[in-house]
Amino acid sequence: MSEIAAVFDASALTAYLEGNVAVGELMLEVADEGRQVAVPAACLAAAYASVADEIDAALLALMVTAPMIRLLPLDVGDVQDAGRLARAVDGDISFGHAARVALTYEAHYATVRPAAAAKVLPARWSILDLA
Repeated sequence: MSEIAAVFDASALTAYLEGNVAVGELMLEVADEGRQVAVPAACLAAAYASVADEIDAALLALMVTAPMIRLLPLDVGDVQDAGRLARAVDGDISFGHAARVALTYEAHYATVRPAAAAKVLPARWSILDLA
C-alpha cells in the first residue's frame, strides 16, 4: 500500500478555499490512516492562479503545510506523461499532473470535476467526487 492515499487536483484545492468540508474531511480520514494526500505542484500553481485575493493565497499556503499533505514536483520523469494525459482535457497540465500522480501511487483522485478527471484516467479508476 502506498503512503499516498489520494491526490487533490486544482478543483479540490479551490473547493477547500470555498469552504467545501469534504476536502477537509478527506484530509482527516487520510491522516487517521497514517497516510498522505498528494498535491501536485501544477495543481497548486493552477489554484494560486485562480485565487481572488491574498487571503485565499495565504490559506493555500497554510493548507500545504499540513502534515498529511505532500507537495509533489513535476519532475523531468513525469513531464512527458503529464503532457500526454493533459491532451484529453484540452491541454490542462494540472489534470495531467494529478492523473500522473494518481497512477504512480495507485491513489484515489479527489476532485469537484469528476467528468474531466474521468477523461484522463483509466476506466473504473477511483475518482472521489468532492462536490
